[in-house]
Amino acid sequence: MDSPVHLDLLDLTAQLDTWRQSHRQRARIPDHFYTAAVSLLDRYSVSAICRQTRLRPASLRKHAALHAAPPAPAPPTPFLQLAAADLVPHRAALAADSHARLLFERADGSRLTLHLPTPDPAQLHALCSAFLHS
Repeated sequence: MDSPVHLDLLDLTAQLDTWRQSHRQRARIPDHFYTAAVSLLDRYSVSAICRQTRLRPASLRKHAALHAAPPAPAPPTPFLQLAAADLVPHRAALAADSHARLLFERADGSRLTLHLPTPDPAQLHALCSAFLHS
C-alpha cells in the first residue's frame, strides 16, 4: 500500500496524465500544475518529481524560482544617538593622565579612531560631524 506522502505525487501525476490526454501533444502545461509540483519540493527532489510527472526539470526549476518567497529585508540597524556631552559625563572625575578612545565607522567601511586626552565635548562633536558627513 502506498504511503500518504507518496499519494500526493501520484495524484499530481494522474491529473497531468488526464490533462495530457485531452490536449494536443505540444500544448503548454498550465501553471497550476507547476504550482502544485513546486509545493511538493519540500518533500521530494526535483528529479523525483520530474521522473514521476514527466515535467522538464528546467521548467520546474524556473517555476520554483518564480514562486520562491523574496528574501526578507534586513532589519534596520539600530542607531544610538549620543550628544558629545553624554560621552564624558564626569569630566571632573577623570584623572589628568586619563584618555578616551573612540571608534566610529561609516556604512562605507571608513573608520575613525580617536585617542584624546580628557576629551572636550565640543571638540568631539566637531570631529565626529566632520567625519560622518564627509
